[in-house]
Amino acid sequence: MYYDVAIIGAGVAGMAAASALARKGLTVALIESGQDNRINIGECLMADALPIMARLGFENEFIAAKYRSLQSYRVIWGALQPYERHLMTSPTGSGWIVDRRHFDELLLARCYDCNVDVYWKSKFQRIKQTMNGLWQFIFASVDMPDIEAHFVIDASGRARGLTKQLGIKSQQLDKMVASCCHIDTPDQSICGVANIVSDMNGWWYYAKFSHSRGSLCYFSDSDLGLPLSAEELLKQAQTTLSLTELLHQSKPVINTFRRCPAYSSALQQCIGHNWLAVGDAAMSFDPLSSYGMTSALSSAFYGSQAVLRYFKGDTAYLQVYQTLLQRNYLSYLVNREQEYRKVSRMNSVFWRRRQEAKAIHLKSAEAH
Repeated sequence: MYYDVAIIGAGVAGMAAASALARKGLTVALIESGQDNRINIGECLMADALPIMARLGFENEFIAAKYRSLQSYRVIWGALQPYERHLMTSPTGSGWIVDRRHFDELLLARCYDCNVDVYWKSKFQRIKQTMNGLWQFIFASVDMPDIEAHFVIDASGRARGLTKQLGIKSQQLDKMVASCCHIDTPDQSICGVANIVSDMNGWWYYAKFSHSRGSLCYFSDSDLGLPLSAEELLKQAQTTLSLTELLHQSKPVINTFRRCPAYSSALQQCIGHNWLAVGDAAMSFDPLSSYGMTSALSSAFYGSQAVLRYFKGDTAYLQVYQTLLQRNYLSYLVNREQEYRKVSRMNSVFWRRRQEAKAIHLKSAEAH
């Protein structure tokens, strides 16, 4: 089957880009190696995501979902005095703590409404360009139809399914991973607040996304001691002094435990001949920044604009897209370094690595 665009990865960036392109008349295949009932992490959206969603065409659906308002961050960070950062007084205002499964279902429904062909559990062995310049997917399963596309978008996250095959280099800043699960809790006193707490080997995130359920995550390096189950994760959190009271009556939702990469990284080149990368496949951010979902939506919008212009004969915008992403990433690196340097009294491997790290300036960015 032929498509104008094939997108690898049905995460936030992939689904948003797919619907944005399909509603403009392009034929789009969305290829995902996983299943459609996955549990994904990341639920904080800043207020500046709303105008991006408006440009992508699903602002009304998002507002109608009535997700919980994110009013503030409660932060206990190293030796600093605990403080609360109220978003209502920020330039952009309060954000949202979304039910991630519901949000992903919203994006998927948008894809189906725009006639995107979605292929679940479709793992390709390799992808190559034919003599006439089309991308051809070679799948592991004989049940998958042959797929060819004029343009390919890598939205496969840090796995970088396309760009790794193309030999595109990336720079990885650290070894951070996230250990996460959902928890059931009766506590009604912390709605609208996301909690961030540092400890000797990393830091915690906890926020409620519904009346009785929240998301608990621990961020540390992959070579340090990590919890192995939802029960172990919650038990470790409950021994963290600043979280004990919040979580003392909570229970883990066993089948929601997940460990996934959370490191900062960037491609040296996120565009090429008939391809580009979006979301974490292009540049991935430390969850401390709260950039993740907003950045995914933003890159999906600007990436889809670059592709639409490409099909109209304007290829110059591809370079504009790359420059925009690289500038954003360099700005992020400066902010990331400043935040981690605030924790200077914890003499552990995790914090020494952050205090000694220097912001990486991509050679490709310096060239522009």
